[in-house]
Amino acid sequence: MKAKEKAMIKLNRRNPAKTVLKILCIVLGIILIAAAAYVAYFFLSYGRLSDNFELSVRYNTDYDRNLSLSDKNTYSIMSNNVGFGAYSYDFDFFMDGGTHSWAFSKDAVFENLNGALKKLTAEDPDFIMLQEVDEDSTRSYHVNELEFVNLILKEYAYTYAYNYFKSSFIIYPFLHPHGTITSGIATYSKYGIESGLRRSLPISDSVSKVLDLDRCYSISRVPMDNGKYLVLFNVHLSAYGSDDSVRQGQIGMLFGDMAEEYEAGNYVICGGDFNHDLKLEEGEEGYSTWACAFPRSSIPEHFSLAMDLFGEDYKHTLEMTCRDCDEPYAKGHTNEFIVDGFIVSDNVSVLSYENLNSGYLYSDHEPVLMKFELKH
Repeated sequence: MKAKEKAMIKLNRRNPAKTVLKILCIVLGIILIAAAAYVAYFFLSYGRLSDNFELSVRYNTDYDRNLSLSDKNTYSIMSNNVGFGAYSYDFDFFMDGGTHSWAFSKDAVFENLNGALKKLTAEDPDFIMLQEVDEDSTRSYHVNELEFVNLILKEYAYTYAYNYFKSSFIIYPFLHPHGTITSGIATYSKYGIESGLRRSLPISDSVSKVLDLDRCYSISRVPMDNGKYLVLFNVHLSAYGSDDSVRQGQIGMLFGDMAEEYEAGNYVICGGDFNHDLKLEEGEEGYSTWACAFPRSSIPEHFSLAMDLFGEDYKHTLEMTCRDCDEPYAKGHTNEFIVDGFIVSDNVSVLSYENLNSGYLYSDHEPVLMKFELKH
């Protein structure tokens, strides 16, 4: 061994702490560089889809092109957030304080979607609004859920609007990263859809926006035999707690478009996941900061929450439609809310309204069923 090498060995033996510190500094430097690179990637790759994006209208295999919508019949509509096929009753979610970032398994995704859709098709509705339908996401094992839904809803035409399109890779939780997300909202009709439009909702300007969905609502226009349209708004608003500016921006934009359609002489139904507690009155506090009271006072003239049309007593008998996901569902212990529902224009006569709660077997949201007529 050379004298120089022997001297280095002796030096290292005399200063082991210095050697360890040097190694730790190198490791820490690598971690900091990697973290900075990831943060840069995440923010530089973040982007939103354009507003006023025209949606394709597609027709499933058994769609009947001879059906026409009229103001002389009774119709039914359902809405359900299917929770990307993950939320069986025993599932919790890391962003809500739970532990899981993916569905339990690929088989669980199919099982939950199939169970949710069976509940919907058992009612044979004329129209269906779905939220959180993944097309290609890590969290749902890259199952094309839209394709699976279409195999079951074969009699419908539909539009699909992305709420997240190829999101940046979410590295957290570190042991089971949430990954990338491509997900959206789908509107189904047994009657021809003439056109569809995606509207990009305003979202938070803070750093938290990168963890929120690219929020939107879709507008699907169904022509009637009297020359008017039934205009279906499918929404998935933000869960933003006390952020009044975001709430006002989203609600104001939505209500403006709805009022415009009504003023044009059309029938309007808005449904979906409002991420507000529809059971609360304004100023009333609920169980959770994310589910604040829906701003009923902001609802424009000629429109109403459908659940309110049956009176105060009926509203308080309605089943809940959503649960907190910080824990597996435990009846009587887990917080529950009504965040899903419909808003209708006054030329839509609501005949019945039900929240079909069966214990959150297949999603953290339960379907809402409404039957209605279109006034002459």
